[in-house]
Amino acid sequence: MAKILIIDDDGIVRDALTVFLSRAGHEVSTAADGGNGVQVFKNVLPDLVILDRDLPVLSGSGVFEKIRAVSPRVPVIILTGFTAPEEAEVYIKHGAASFLSKGDGLSNVLTEVERLLGISPKHKAFTGNTGAAPQAADEVKTRGPLILIADDDESIHQVLSRYLTWAGYRVVGAMDGETALRLAREQRPDIVLLDISMPKKNGLEVLRELVEDLPETGFMMITGNEDEEIAKSCLEIGAFDYIPKPMNLENLGKIIKARLLTQ
Repeated sequence: MAKILIIDDDGIVRDALTVFLSRAGHEVSTAADGGNGVQVFKNVLPDLVILDRDLPVLSGSGVFEKIRAVSPRVPVIILTGFTAPEEAEVYIKHGAASFLSKGDGLSNVLTEVERLLGISPKHKAFTGNTGAAPQAADEVKTRGPLILIADDDESIHQVLSRYLTWAGYRVVGAMDGETALRLAREQRPDIVLLDISMPKKNGLEVLRELVEDLPETGFMMITGNEDEEIAKSCLEIGAFDYIPKPMNLENLGKIIKARLLTQ
């Protein structure tokens, strides 16, 4: 398979693409800023680059110019957080292979990678728009253990939902603490991924209410940089673990699998 370099400062996007491309058999390298991205490109000489247009240290356009100075032919997919047709024309004119909006979903990126590399699609489980509303309870697939994702960050919510669905779990989502309480009591999930900072009721409050009601459910906290001490107190209340943002999806999958084996 191909060597692919992902240059993106969004850890969720970077990690999600890494997981799916690696599982498709590709050798994936990553960089979180433009300066490091150029260095990794020179070291690795990848077959394809996925490049965010808005980067720290060196902008996407600056990285693109330096990549083209080294290799005028390597395909470069440009990612953007917003639709900019006039900017797309400029990138395409200067040799970019594609200009894609993150708002249209990461599945489009995977499709474009396959098209450029001449590979038949292998990622059907990773579908949909990463900016779309979370799946309703009656829309999730009826297979595998049930996982409730409670997080008010829609981008995190969508990536987690699609990754876990792809991994074979049923997924239901809540964007605030009160909804999380209701869905947990109604559906009694096997695992709850519980963001500490949520509207209406925070993750700590939700955990306190549910931990005795659902003794067979495993609770895992999702934390920001400022939440580590609260997360540790959640372990004392009954959570089995916590994971910081940005999340490593591969590690998350291993933790969930290990927990389910003990329940």
